[in-house]
Amino acid sequence: MDKEKQERIEKAAKAAYELQCRDDVCSRSTLAGLAEVFDFIPECLVTASASLCGGTGSASGSCGAYCAGLLAVGLKYNASIAQERAAPDDDVFGATTAPRFSEFRDRFKAQFGTVLCPEIHKKLFGKAYQLDTPEGQQAFFELEGHVERCGTVVAAAARLAAEMILEGEDKQ
Repeated sequence: MDKEKQERIEKAAKAAYELQCRDDVCSRSTLAGLAEVFDFIPECLVTASASLCGGTGSASGSCGAYCAGLLAVGLKYNASIAQERAAPDDDVFGATTAPRFSEFRDRFKAQFGTVLCPEIHKKLFGKAYQLDTPEGQQAFFELEGHVERCGTVVAAAARLAAEMILEGEDKQ
């Protein structure tokens, strides 16, 4: 990958990390960092992505940074409903959309071993935190360094999404 593209990737990752350290909203920080580099990401999607933080709605499910990265890659490359309706006999979803989200998932899992927020907590902090309980949230928010450590995941998700977006542009 050329130097200009690598700089864009690192700009997105750095912005995402800084936003996470400022706001502590992993999903929105990831997507906002990517939006600083990619103008196809609308502000309304960045706003809506905040609901994915803390393992999707603070439910300790899939990592919010992972989900936001998927949104960015999908927004750029997923087939639209109109495209799928125009070719009802073709597997447009299977040919265009599924391979991309599968690749993103596999790359993310290669880095973190999982896409699940509590399992990432175990890797980062040695313990899983259940963000869907007041006690779990309090313990997590009081954990020293949680913002910065989650920031490394946010930066990695933004970097990975940016890489995939730029790689896809090279293939077009």
